[in-house]
Amino acid sequence: MQPVPEEQEGRDPAAVPHKARGLSRRSLMGIFGITGATATLGVAGYAGVSQLTKPAPTPTVETEQVQASDVVAFDGIHQAGIATPAQSNVVLTAYDVAGTAGKAEIAAVMKAWTLAGRALTTGSSMEGDPDISTGSSTASLSITVGVGATLVEKIKAQRPGALVDLPAFAGDQIDPLRSGGDLVVQLCADDPLVLAQADRVLTRLARGILRVRWQEQGFGSTGARKDGRTGRNLMGQLDGTNNVTTSALAKAGPIWVSDDGPAWLAGGSYLVVRRIRMLTEQWDQTNKGQQERVIGRTKDTGAPLGSKLESDFVDLEAKNPDGSLTIPADSHVRLAKPASSAENMMRRGYSYRGAVLPDGSVDQGLLFLAFQKDPSTSFIPVQQRLAAHDALERFTLTTSSGVFAILPGVSAESDWLGSALFS
Repeated sequence: MQPVPEEQEGRDPAAVPHKARGLSRRSLMGIFGITGATATLGVAGYAGVSQLTKPAPTPTVETEQVQASDVVAFDGIHQAGIATPAQSNVVLTAYDVAGTAGKAEIAAVMKAWTLAGRALTTGSSMEGDPDISTGSSTASLSITVGVGATLVEKIKAQRPGALVDLPAFAGDQIDPLRSGGDLVVQLCADDPLVLAQADRVLTRLARGILRVRWQEQGFGSTGARKDGRTGRNLMGQLDGTNNVTTSALAKAGPIWVSDDGPAWLAGGSYLVVRRIRMLTEQWDQTNKGQQERVIGRTKDTGAPLGSKLESDFVDLEAKNPDGSLTIPADSHVRLAKPASSAENMMRRGYSYRGAVLPDGSVDQGLLFLAFQKDPSTSFIPVQQRLAAHDALERFTLTTSSGVFAILPGVSAESDWLGSALFS
């Protein structure tokens, strides 16, 4: 099992001009030289990438009235959706480059996504798109974009040493078609309709250049509770105790990539994605006491075994009167606890419920999302311990996996996501 509920201590001068408060769909099409039924960024859908860099008229803004408290700023040192307080729902989509699309075409999509991201997160109406969330707030929508090692290699950019391929872990049953990808987009919001709108807009803008490889949807994220209490996963366990915290304004920290790697990633992060099916029938047939020993925490309060409060120190040396370890040697808490600060990750997990399987059980579990500075020194060593010894492994099955470099944020109006990578 991944480190699921436990334990963490602790410019392109030719860029298209735009208005920071968002664009209408008609204005977006005008900037890209796109009209009528061919309003996509497909290879055959526009007359050439040179059109993307032509001066454009001041766009017409058609903005919905939204409350400031519902708006998550798109611009910043880092992308939103990482240090942002976790919203209630997620749509996670991986894309592959379609056909013979090249570097310039992919860059055009990134520019379009940047413009659309500013519009969607501020509640601007985009003509010609679904408008299924018309009249709604932005529901704290955040948009987070990352790239896979395969894309970095396709455009012949410098691959960071930390953008590693995950090794095979014991017990995994990975479906390669639902893993990896050239790009990933994490959409988070408190309203599923807002997510559906954003997903359809971004996918439409990429049509002909990118194709969807896989998509996952989740709900009830760790930390989404407005009262600050830790949420529960589908095993009924508190999920997210002792999580790493960080600031969207911090230039350095436990999950942010510094300037010691490729310049195109400075201010970014790394995302490890794992789709973990929970074998809930077996779990539900296990008595509560045994469940607590598997996790190493009481189910009701989340307190470490032998303690009273969720926030109590995890005493790995504590023993029962008979001399046995209070927190068992194969418990998830013990094995997931970072051995050093290098293993710190910020978890942002969501539950999922999928299809009914042939045996009548439901495919359900956890979308494990973890942001970190270097997967080779954080996720990989922790997961190797868990795969070898974690008692929770008997009740889970990982079916998909991926690692992505999350691009830095954008702060200038003339900037766009991935500008340094594609320069």
